[in-house]
Amino acid sequence: MRLLRRAPAEPTRPARQTRAARGTRTVSPTRVGKNLTDGIRQFFYDTKAELRKVVWPTREQAVNLTGLVIAVSVAVAAFIGLIDLIVEKLFVALLGGA
Repeated sequence: MRLLRRAPAEPTRPARQTRAARGTRTVSPTRVGKNLTDGIRQFFYDTKAELRKVVWPTREQAVNLTGLVIAVSVAVAAFIGLIDLIVEKLFVALLGGA
């Protein structure tokens, strides 16, 4: 007979300190400004690093894909227009309008 394994116990979170235990810290305005500028600097550094990883399409691929998007958009617009025309004629016939 096989015994089922027990799931591993969930790790327990350490108790959260109360405000009194943490103490009252004041952050100087210069430290806040440094944190802000460091964060902005890191954002632009990370953005530049990610843009280096991008594989940009060739001009031919960009032109072909743009044409494809335009063609599909026109086809969908024509399909929706046709359905709209059919539904309009159906309602006019059913309701006896002009």
